[in-house]
Amino acid sequence: MKTDRTIQAAIGAALLALVPATQAQDATAAPANLIKNGDMETIAAEWPANWPKPKEGGSLEEEKGNHFIRLKSPEPDKMILLYHQIPIPAGTKKIELKWKQRASDLKAGTEAWFDARVMLEFRNDEKQKVGKAPSAPYVRKDTAGWEERSVTAEVPEGATWFVFMPSLFRVASGTLDIDDFSLTVVEP
Repeated sequence: MKTDRTIQAAIGAALLALVPATQAQDATAAPANLIKNGDMETIAAEWPANWPKPKEGGSLEEEKGNHFIRLKSPEPDKMILLYHQIPIPAGTKKIELKWKQRASDLKAGTEAWFDARVMLEFRNDEKQKVGKAPSAPYVRKDTAGWEERSVTAEVPEGATWFVFMPSLFRVASGTLDIDDFSLTVVEP
């Protein structure tokens, strides 16, 4: 009987020892991506699953087995835009958006803000804009291949949706390739 208690105590101690290790693993795990199919590798009907299609100027491309979306301006001063909205988990105070982009043959338009950019907005359940929009990361010239970009933003009161809009904003010409999007909650 004493042996049974000794074994039970040893098993209990071993289980308790595992709890902190499991918690430590969870603390170092990558945050969950709120964007389904952010890497665009799941394809449905010749387009990345869970991704909206732009009205025009968008195509699915593949290089070396990697899928991505290409936005291409068909003519000068045309707005090419992909509108993607993601629900924000309740209680979220801050988020981080990360992605990869590549610009080529890019010629800015007639105004300073006519370039390739990712516009950002917060919206409420009624789809109305809420709070101040984070600054739109932009590029006005060709990139040297793929580059990583990110934006961290405070979630305004009442926001339930985060909207990001990769776009060729009335450029003279150009192509913007986008890939590997992730939207994660930033813990305080």
